[in-house]
Amino acid sequence: MKIGVVNNCLKGETRVAATPQAVQKYVHDGFEVVVEKCAGKQSGFEDEAYVKEGATLSDRHGVLGADILLSVLPPKKSDLSSFKAGQWLVCDMSSFEDKAQMQDLVMTDIGVIDLSKMPRISRAQTMDVLSSQALIAGYKAATKALDMLQTTAPLLMTSAGTLAPVKAVVIGAGAAGLQAISVLKRMGANVVATDIRQDSKTEIESVGGKFVSDALAELEGASVLITAAFSAGKKTPLLVKKEDLQKLPSSAVVIDMADGNIEQESMRSDILFLKNRHFERELSKSASILFANNVYAFLKTFDFLGKEANFEDEILRAVLICSDGFLRGKIK
Repeated sequence: MKIGVVNNCLKGETRVAATPQAVQKYVHDGFEVVVEKCAGKQSGFEDEAYVKEGATLSDRHGVLGADILLSVLPPKKSDLSSFKAGQWLVCDMSSFEDKAQMQDLVMTDIGVIDLSKMPRISRAQTMDVLSSQALIAGYKAATKALDMLQTTAPLLMTSAGTLAPVKAVVIGAGAAGLQAISVLKRMGANVVATDIRQDSKTEIESVGGKFVSDALAELEGASVLITAAFSAGKKTPLLVKKEDLQKLPSSAVVIDMADGNIEQESMRSDILFLKNRHFERELSKSASILFANNVYAFLKTFDFLGKEANFEDEILRAVLICSDGFLRGKIK
């Protein structure tokens, strides 16, 4: 059985679906591993590191012939002609929106596992790529905001005077938002946050934030605004309109992690605005380590999609997109 690791850097991605440490585990489990050249380069993993752990290097065509393909991103259209019946592709399909190409993908008779469909249950936590990547993204968004500020975040009492702590508002307390709250709080900011989920109050308070029901009312005097309200496969909600932004002081830092939570038309020129749906790509080494661990945990749990895999398991049923010419139970 051969596992292939695809190079996603060709599409602007910086992460890789298997690190050298993950390759070591696959080889230990008895698999042959082939890695596309430079697959981990932008994540800080050189080809030699993969070879040292037992992998072989190949061009893209050689990798696409493997029994199990590991990729961060969905396949390119040009990859489809290299697929063969019985193969498995394991990746994050959340950015795949081409319905016509999906039909072509089903026609290849390849099996596709979409890790972004992982159910949010305790048993699946070690396999949850969305949560692990959101943690990295939330950390980076918070540190980016702090770096863009024109003042220090914590209270500083000095002989030259006192600097008040900054006020930060976070809207959306999923994995990314909670991580952003935690980082901002640890750096000394006063953080208020909100989320539509009923249990978000406890979660926000557990990482040092103050829960508020109306975050927009808290924008007055806030130096930082971070929005992180989005879900894979769902339309991003518009939560902050341009009139709301008028409450912010000059030089405030505004970061839209969802690229759609904040109205961008006629954006104020005196605030620092940044939108980025993929902050995790800026910390590609850490993000790749977690992504690769998620992938390995999934494959290990389900017998590497072999004969002993329980395809009636609720986790496997949730992430299985297509196989043997069937698209979620529908004949091609």
